[in-house]
Amino acid sequence: EGCIDGGRGQFNEPWGIAVGPDGSVYVSDTWNHRVQKFTNDGQFVNMWGAFGSTGGELGQESIFYGPRSVTVGRDGNVYVMDTGNKRVQMFTPDGVFITQWGGGGVVDGRLDEPVGLGQDADGNWYITDTWNRRIQKFSENFQYVAQWAVNGWGSQSVVNKPALAVDSTRGIVYAVDPENYRVLAFGLDGTFKATWGLYGTDSTSFALPTGIAVGPDGKVYVADG
Repeated sequence: EGCIDGGRGQFNEPWGIAVGPDGSVYVSDTWNHRVQKFTNDGQFVNMWGAFGSTGGELGQESIFYGPRSVTVGRDGNVYVMDTGNKRVQMFTPDGVFITQWGGGGVVDGRLDEPVGLGQDADGNWYITDTWNRRIQKFSENFQYVAQWAVNGWGSQSVVNKPALAVDSTRGIVYAVDPENYRVLAFGLDGTFKATWGLYGTDSTSFALPTGIAVGPDGKVYVADG
């Protein structure tokens, strides 16, 4: 369902991308409801996933409902933000399901439209819990640690999908605020640090920032959709 042609290497609004320690490239093929794996030079390796809804509860494995972020953890496994099913799924690098966390709700550890996912050098995870208007922090095995509110993300539109990136060296969690045309920066404990961006087309402005990454040089790269 939602697939353009089901073909290898074909995409329907791919959202997330990650590179493994061996150079393998993983892509969350959002509206084909699957993850695809490629070699470093773009040769197709395999894919996994199919459309399915869990109703916001933990349930059937290896199905997706519009997966967004994909991240290779410090352990080398692949973590996929199964946004529509309000959970994170964990796979081996070959796509074999290992476990899952989350489920829909507003209490600590529960998620509502989770999009961005990142990990710090100590193994802690950070999630942009969009419709709960907060960032949640979890331990390496996804035990709830903390949360902090985000003054933004007020819309439930189809383009308000905030990505996240972690700079462990500087102790910063970055998140985009697409419809407020800005980037937000927090400490690893949630302390607000900075924000930048305005609406516009010049080199210091944004029209729809939807992706963010921190390079090995510490510079912040923003995809202005």
